[in-house]
Amino acid sequence: MKKKAFTIIELLVVLAVMGVFAVVAYPNISNWITERSVKKEAYEVVSYLKERKNEVQNGKYGMIQVVMGWSIRTYKMTNEDYFKEYKNVGSSSSYKTNRTCGHQKPNSLKHDSSLNLDLGRGNMKSYVFVYPGIYSYPNPKVYSVICITKDGSIKYESSNVNEEDKATNQTVDYFLLCSKTNSTQNTCKAGAKFEHMYKITWDRFVNTKLYKYNKNKNSWIKIDG
Repeated sequence: MKKKAFTIIELLVVLAVMGVFAVVAYPNISNWITERSVKKEAYEVVSYLKERKNEVQNGKYGMIQVVMGWSIRTYKMTNEDYFKEYKNVGSSSSYKTNRTCGHQKPNSLKHDSSLNLDLGRGNMKSYVFVYPGIYSYPNPKVYSVICITKDGSIKYESSNVNEEDKATNQTVDYFLLCSKTNSTQNTCKAGAKFEHMYKITWDRFVNTKLYKYNKNKNSWIKIDG
């Protein structure tokens, strides 16, 4: 019985077809991997905020301050210190009077470095750049500060980057995550329009919403919250 084998021409045709398939498929696969990686980090940040909020709601801490930037950091205040700072009639600090907190202030806020979440330039394994999180022109906004309490009564003494939530007509703060594949730390900023870009917003009660930018529609699509 005569055995059949592939001819050189047949092998070349197969290789050519595989090459065309690879050229066509690679961009789609690459985009899928990038999108999946950026989305994963966006959800990690949302989970981070929800966990800190739950710690306060469950009475573990009187107040938690989260500093949102390329290094997301958490500062904790015990229930006892929260009472002394904001409830005690003997206290007369400006923080109590104005119902505010400052960056890492009052002094009874203690940093928990075990919870640091480094993104962008702070983590070589991160797939994103973030805003706020830059030190240079044109938008030198380094961080947004969230003061988490049970009743949402303590606000950051300065202003974070913010916008109007069209669903509630309320002002909410936000945090952007842009893919490192098509942005830089300086171009990931307010008004940026990149593929693979996500936005997290929160109100004074730290109710979060997650949006994905749709470049074709030039609009933000809510995907969580």
